Amino acid sequence: MDEQRIQNVAYQYLCRLEEAKRWLEACLKEELPAPTELEDALRNGVIVAKLGNLFAPGVVPLKKIYDLDQQRYQAVGLQFRHTDNIIHWRNAMTTLGLPVIFQPETTDVYEKKNMPRAIYCIHALSLYLYRLGLAPPIHDLCGKVKFTEEEINNMKLELDKYGIQVPAFNKIGGILTNELSKDEATVHAAVIAINEAVERGNVVITAEALRNPNALITDLQEALMSIYQEVLLQTKRHKATLAASWHGGLEEKDIYEEYLTQREIQDNINTVNVRSAVEQVDEALETADEISLLSALQLPSLVLKGLCTDNASWYLDQLSADRQMKALDQGSVDPLEPDELQEGLTFANKQAERARSVKRELQCLNMSLRRSNPRHTVNCLMSSDLQLPPVFSFAAAFYHRELQLLQRQTAQGELQHEELYVATEMLSAVALINQAIDAQNLQQFNLSLVSASVGLNNVDQSLMGRYFDSLTWMKQEVGSNILTWNQLQEGINSVQKEHQQTLAVGLINEALTSRDHKKLLSALLLPSSGVAEVLSTNACRYHCLLTRARLHKSQLSFTDIQEGVWRANQQTQKALKLCLSVAAVNQAMKENSMTQTLRVLCLPEVGLHGVMSQCAAEYQQELNARITHKQDNRSPWVRVQLEDGSSYFFHLNRLEGSWEEPHKFIHNSVFLDQQEIQEVVSSVSASYSRSLLWKSSEALITRLQAASRGFLIRQHFEGWQHYLHRQTEAATIIQSNWRKFVQQRAYKERLRFLYLNWRAVVKIQSFVRMWLVRRKYQARLCFFRYNIDAVVKIQAFFRANRARGEYRMLVHSDTPRLSVIRKFVHLLDLGDSDIREESELLQLREEVVRTIRFNRHLEADLNLMDLKIGLLVRNRATLQELVSHCKKLTKKNKEQLSDMMDVKRGEGLKALSRGRRERLEAYQHLFYLLQIQPSYLAQLIVLMPQSRSTSFMEMLVFSLFNYGSSPREAFLLLQLFTEALQYEIRWKVDQPQDVVTGNPTVIKMLVSFYRHAHGQNILQDIMGLALQDILLDQILAIRTDPLDVYKSWINQTESQTGNKSSLPYDVSAEEALSHPEVQRRINVAIVNLKNLTDRVLKAITSNLHKLPYGLRYTAKVLRDALKTKFPEASDNELYKIVGNLIYYRYMNPAIVAPDGFNVVERSAGSALQPGQRHILGSIARMLQHAATNKYFNGDGPHVTALNQYISHTHTKFRKFLLGVCDVPEPKERFKMNEYSELLMVTKPVIYISVSELLNTHKLLLEHQKVLCLESSDPLRLLLKDIGPVPTLQELMGTTTNTTADSGSNSSQSTKIEVSLTLSDKFEIFNGSDDTPDTRRLLLTTKQMIIDVIRTQPGETLSDVLTASASHEQEVCHYSLIQQRVRQEACLLERMTRNQSLVSDCNVTLGVKKRKIERYLCHLEGLGILTPPHSHNQILLMIAKDVRHQHAHRQHRREELKKLRQTINSLHAKSSFHSEQVDYYRHYISSCLDNLTAKSKVTSKKATENRGKKVPTLSYSAARLQEKGVLLEIEDLPATQFKNVIFNIVPGPEKGTFNVKACFLGIEMEEFLLKYQDLLQLQYEGVAVMKMFNKAKVNVNLLIFLLNKKFFK
Repeated sequence: MDEQRIQNVAYQYLCRLEEAKRWLEACLKEELPAPTELEDALRNGVIVAKLGNLFAPGVVPLKKIYDLDQQRYQAVGLQFRHTDNIIHWRNAMTTLGLPVIFQPETTDVYEKKNMPRAIYCIHALSLYLYRLGLAPPIHDLCGKVKFTEEEINNMKLELDKYGIQVPAFNKIGGILTNELSKDEATVHAAVIAINEAVERGNVVITAEALRNPNALITDLQEALMSIYQEVLLQTKRHKATLAASWHGGLEEKDIYEEYLTQREIQDNINTVNVRSAVEQVDEALETADEISLLSALQLPSLVLKGLCTDNASWYLDQLSADRQMKALDQGSVDPLEPDELQEGLTFANKQAERARSVKRELQCLNMSLRRSNPRHTVNCLMSSDLQLPPVFSFAAAFYHRELQLLQRQTAQGELQHEELYVATEMLSAVALINQAIDAQNLQQFNLSLVSASVGLNNVDQSLMGRYFDSLTWMKQEVGSNILTWNQLQEGINSVQKEHQQTLAVGLINEALTSRDHKKLLSALLLPSSGVAEVLSTNACRYHCLLTRARLHKSQLSFTDIQEGVWRANQQTQKALKLCLSVAAVNQAMKENSMTQTLRVLCLPEVGLHGVMSQCAAEYQQELNARITHKQDNRSPWVRVQLEDGSSYFFHLNRLEGSWEEPHKFIHNSVFLDQQEIQEVVSSVSASYSRSLLWKSSEALITRLQAASRGFLIRQHFEGWQHYLHRQTEAATIIQSNWRKFVQQRAYKERLRFLYLNWRAVVKIQSFVRMWLVRRKYQARLCFFRYNIDAVVKIQAFFRANRARGEYRMLVHSDTPRLSVIRKFVHLLDLGDSDIREESELLQLREEVVRTIRFNRHLEADLNLMDLKIGLLVRNRATLQELVSHCKKLTKKNKEQLSDMMDVKRGEGLKALSRGRRERLEAYQHLFYLLQIQPSYLAQLIVLMPQSRSTSFMEMLVFSLFNYGSSPREAFLLLQLFTEALQYEIRWKVDQPQDVVTGNPTVIKMLVSFYRHAHGQNILQDIMGLALQDILLDQILAIRTDPLDVYKSWINQTESQTGNKSSLPYDVSAEEALSHPEVQRRINVAIVNLKNLTDRVLKAITSNLHKLPYGLRYTAKVLRDALKTKFPEASDNELYKIVGNLIYYRYMNPAIVAPDGFNVVERSAGSALQPGQRHILGSIARMLQHAATNKYFNGDGPHVTALNQYISHTHTKFRKFLLGVCDVPEPKERFKMNEYSELLMVTKPVIYISVSELLNTHKLLLEHQKVLCLESSDPLRLLLKDIGPVPTLQELMGTTTNTTADSGSNSSQSTKIEVSLTLSDKFEIFNGSDDTPDTRRLLLTTKQMIIDVIRTQPGETLSDVLTASASHEQEVCHYSLIQQRVRQEACLLERMTRNQSLVSDCNVTLGVKKRKIERYLCHLEGLGILTPPHSHNQILLMIAKDVRHQHAHRQHRREELKKLRQTINSLHAKSSFHSEQVDYYRHYISSCLDNLTAKSKVTSKKATENRGKKVPTLSYSAARLQEKGVLLEIEDLPATQFKNVIFNIVPGPEKGTFNVKACFLGIEMEEFLLKYQDLLQLQYEGVAVMKMFNKAKVNVNLLIFLLNKKFFK
């Protein structure tokens, strides 16, 4: 029996394995090993980690799963890192809420210690996920699957081997139900109630069950409740039917096999909601209502992504089109499904975005056209958003110029997309034509010219060659410019015109051949002929001239024809003018007017020669004689003979002419033509000239004789000159010999004369030399006087050069000479500007201190008024509450009313009580101190373990500094990071490399913060474009491993050829590199890898300015801190650590996984391919090696090339890191100074959860001894003020409650955020500065030494101090002292030096020297000076004072500027606070007025008597004691209380009362009671007060009484 039982157990366990296998396959969508091998397959944790990723992807992302493809497991087996996968699975189950009782240990799976427990856990997880509606159910296969006997026996032996008891799988459901938490049990009960209500079929009950908040059902719509009922009922019955078919009703079933789970109910609700929303969308599309459609699309049930309200019209058009298309496809109008709606929305968004992109690009293009950057214009045209025809960059200037002209011609001055498209298409076609012309490609030219896009007119295919030649000529004319469309059309038109003109010229030649002038005229008048200025009246002349021209040519050209026409026209005009002028001559002769005749004869049109005005009478007489003998036939026509022999016919009456002989022509017989007139003029003029010739004959003969003689003389001179030119050499020799003879003769004569007078010669020479030297000296002296300015400048230059050398010695020498110091010591004297600036500096400092203290008083007044207003408001609320409870103060309810009036009944953190307010202020002071003093939090970050600091401290720090949202908080947060980094290096870093290997918490925090600072993805701006371009390139090959390249080459060869390669597959790296193809591929891969790395590196280095300032300054602090602690460390080592921070920690993860850091844009559901990740990983590895200057291991040329590249790139990285660390200080960057905190008008506010506040308090108390080393530390004082850590109930103001409600609400209470207005408790500004005695002694000594060395010479200070002073030196010293006294008399009182210093300086030189010796010994005793070198040290101090005097003046001016700005800001803050004080006073007065106004009596009698008598409240002491208001009266027994009357009357001021005490009717005393003083006592918790120094009253009940009687 036992053997059979064990066999059954083994079989059942195998069934459970099969069930788990099938369920895992259904979830993971992948095939798993057989049940007998499943346990071993689960040991590496990959399968269960994938299961965790499926249901908890946030906890187990795929990148966290080790050995995801199990290649390492298959190669080397299990490794310890496989346990991480099991741990991730357990974390995912914990996150899902699966009870821990089901979860196995890591060793149970990894070491196979208890695999049945792991299978048991998978079954429990399947049931748990099924109840949540997150996974399919696991089916019971017991008895339905069969295993072999061998498999069962092996499983039995396996179970016996480990001694493991198989868990009870059938009890999982009950255990899971019992293990549910309280919240989950509540959800379970609510879901069961929904199932039961659905089964009943009552819509009202079902709706009520669905509304139960414990069921966690969301998105319920009241209008759809009946549909919910129907759908849920159908789903439940269907599920019950399936469950019955699975089990057959024989086994115990889980309740959720028939009941709907919470997830299934929610899914059905969502389905109904989606169907309703879809129908609403369909109705909106039917009515074409954009508003209704947008409202329907915004319904949450549709879960549509990317919905934009601005695209409503696009949505309507697109979805309507989709709906119509679907109706056409299906034949019926069905609503669009959600995925179809999402697809339509996405497409509409793309269309809208495309339209906006087009508009944006059009704006960019129009703006570019208004400038003069053709390259930018072409880039805009090439934008893919515009979707324009192809644009060619070589024609950039052409596009820019033509589109610019088109833009100017538009009415609105902006190009639209349609006209831009047409223009771009036409311009591109024109550019192609120009390209074909430049390339002399006739075929391309023909295709481009006839293209429809170019739109050229009148293109004739038969004239393509002529077009090409004509446009080529035009292109050569314009040079490098591109022919425009107009020029192209003009060229085509010219060719077309020439062609038509050729045809017309043929017709003209044909007409000339036919000798028909009418036909010729018709041909000339053809428009195609192009002949200009053709006149029909000149047809005969045209025919005559062209026929005459054709005698010399076979065919006349167009030019010949045009010239013939023009010549005929000119001859016609000339003939007509000639006829008119000759007719005028004939008319003048008939009129017998000598003057008129002469004037007409002189006309140029007549063409007469030799007309003389002296012969006018003879002309008239001779012409008349010519016509006297002729008979007049009175014919109107005359014939004029022209020079070429042709005849022109002229009508005398009409004044018209013609080349064609008129019909019945008769020449006028008395008409003199031009030849006859010329004959008359010539004969008359010749006669007149001969008569004058003889008068001038004498002068003519004389000139003739002179010309003859001149001719003869010139002829003789030219003959002699010609002879000398032929004998040039002989003439030259004769001339040279003669000159030599003459010179020798003169020299000998002079030499003889000088020998005879040698004494006079010597004397003359001496005088001449003297004169030359004197002239040279005077010239130099004059030159100096003339250039006196330059001489002075040169002398000044030499003096300045010497002074610079001495000052350089003063600045750089460790032991400057006393003479050098003496020369520059006068720079320490104060000038007028120094005195004014020092005076103004002191005044501004005093004013700053006064203003700050004034602002402090105003802030204190504001806080007090704020408290009073709060008390008034709280008292009003309490009064209303009291009135609602009781109307009368009696003995029975006085205790209740006193408790209700007590302010301590609200014990919250912000309650209006003294204790609560002091705790709130203490917390505000504490967190303010943590903000402005970063050392405390910095030490905490370093002290706490990383497990706590990484989560809690990060949340605390970012909440405390509001995530650096303002410049102040960013500045303080950066201070915290740098301080924590310095503590980390100071305490935990033993060698520089520890920063890299230790992974400090502060570095993780600052990298996480600055990676997404202010919500900006800075890494995307820096590297996004470069990485996106790399990922888009699909053909890159960057594998440099010889084996990988070799194997890929073989695989590629085999796949291309289909034959097995003859090369071996498994070879060594050396053998692989021996193949040239492998080397070639590796070289190509190295080039690609270098280019990609350079691209990313350029993106990084060129965007240095985009790196967060805080990260760059932290890198600078890291470098400086390591240099300070490790001075022996080299710069190379330090910058490697800086590169680890900047590149490896900040940038490298974004390069390796850009999709995980949103560096590149990826569509939903898309992931990087393994090849892309390999490329990114290779680039990151190259950059990492370059940043650390780490070479690759191995031999070979490819490794050498990579190492050379790394060495070269490291230099760029080093330069980049130097630029990273080159940043200003935070105070300069954020413009912060010591007055910044004092200038804030509004105090800083932080929002922190209650749990963070309590945990911070607890953490500070735990580390108080480390953080607060001194007893007076501010943090220790503040923690002492706060006290121990309060409980949650104390902090929230709730009473301790042991009920279940307090337990359930505690977790919610800790998440509540409170706002803290931070302020400083220790804000004491000390404006005084007391000078220490040591500093005063040092200043006195230096001043006396300066006085001595300025008045007494000496090489060293010892020589000066030992030498005795002369009388002149004493006088000089005295005048120096008196000058200083007069100067100090002008200074302010506060600027005057100390009296002891003045007395020490106002002594003689001898006394002053002795004091100097004594003071130097004193300074040596104090340790300020070293005994052997005290003189040199004190002189070096004086030299430093001289050197720093200019810097001191600059610092003083900067401080003056800063103080002026501070004063203005402080005055603005004072004005703001003053306005707030006035407003608060007015508000308090208004509150009191409102309280008083509500005490008016509404009855008519009270209204009439109000003006006559002030209302008075009178109570006896006994009555007040009965009400509980009066407690006792000192020295008066209670029996006498009835004789004491208290009269309460409103006082003269608002909120005051006069209380008068009367005993037996006699007024005893009067007490002024202020209402706000009562509220202040109540706030401070004082329950009893004294009046009249005798009567003790209850404060709370007195306030209630006054409220009831006066402030109703």
